[in-house]
Amino acid sequence: MFIEQSADRRRTVRTLFVLAGVVPCAALATIAWWWHSSGHVDAVARASAVHLGLPVAVRAVGHPRPGVLRLTHVTLGAAADDDAVRVPHVEVERAVGEVRVRVPRLECSPEAVRTLAGIAGEWLLRPTRFPDAWVVDVGNVAWLPVAGVHDAASDGWHVECVAVDDHRAVRCRREPSSADEARVRVGPEGLAVEGTVAEAVPLAILAALVPGFSGWADMAGDQALVSGRIDAVSNAEGWSGTAAGTVEHAALGSVLAAGGGAVQGEAMITVNSLRFAAGRLVACDMLVSASAGTLPQRVLDGLVSSFGCRPGPAYRSIGGDSVRRFDRLACRLVIDDAGLRMRSAEGGEQAILAVQGLSILDEPVAAVPMTRLAWFFSPDGRPAVPATPTSVWLMSVLPDAGSF
Repeated sequence: MFIEQSADRRRTVRTLFVLAGVVPCAALATIAWWWHSSGHVDAVARASAVHLGLPVAVRAVGHPRPGVLRLTHVTLGAAADDDAVRVPHVEVERAVGEVRVRVPRLECSPEAVRTLAGIAGEWLLRPTRFPDAWVVDVGNVAWLPVAGVHDAASDGWHVECVAVDDHRAVRCRREPSSADEARVRVGPEGLAVEGTVAEAVPLAILAALVPGFSGWADMAGDQALVSGRIDAVSNAEGWSGTAAGTVEHAALGSVLAAGGGAVQGEAMITVNSLRFAAGRLVACDMLVSASAGTLPQRVLDGLVSSFGCRPGPAYRSIGGDSVRRFDRLACRLVIDDAGLRMRSAEGGEQAILAVQGLSILDEPVAAVPMTRLAWFFSPDGRPAVPATPTSVWLMSVLPDAGSF
């Protein structure tokens, strides 16, 4: 009898040992093996791709803390495409109703920014697909292709994607402390954008965020930096709102594309005020200045014939040079219902372009129709088609388009 009871106890103890010790250890070992397997990595990548709506590649997945995934060498988008976003490390933490993402460093080209903006747009417009709030912290950002824009080590961004009732919003704030902030809101009334950029960012980056803005960025060149403020709303007719700011390092060769490679120099464009409605420019007051550069004589001729600029004493060189040097450009451009007015920005001086103290071009005496801008960018300054892509784009955004 006692022998039978002892055997029952041993069987019970062994069963309890297997259930309480061996099975949990085997389960933990299985989980650990799965977490370190390629199947787990592929499963995480597939789930992320389905959620974000674009291809996702992940090299490794770690679990540093409960409820936290650490993804290594993450690629958003097709790896061979220019708009793919590549991040060395990402930490993703899920909580009730919220997803937190931490990225130590991010290198952003305009194409990559366009991809990230597309994800934010999906979050704004598809609440059933993205029901949770998102909080994204980026340690520092390097803007590409412009190098040395700012000290990347002190530059981070905090992004919040939140929803209240039938309104959804994305807020981006530069860290650790800055006046730079942008907010995009979507509600029954439409899409609204307001933002302040105190520390200059590449204009190409801003253009990638705003649909239809690429034409303005192309005119300023790849190295242009922008700062300022914008308040705008979008509806079925297009964008409407106001803006003001400064564009630094604008390439004159891009602004005056009709001049070809002979146009050299950098300009600063100060936009005192800009108003647009239904996707078209309504009014603008801005200053354009440059300290030195070169212009072909035919560009000067185009400024005279298209805008009514008056030749100054140094309009033509004694040697008949086809490329002219200048050491001062100071011009104020005003666009409104009256047309385009070009004035000198040097007080009582009438010269808008000068060299060694002599005027090359003086300001026009009267406003000219906006059509003259498109003429200037057409072949040989002709008003008829065929026009260049720049003039075609200008026709689509300048006021009084019906007069073309």
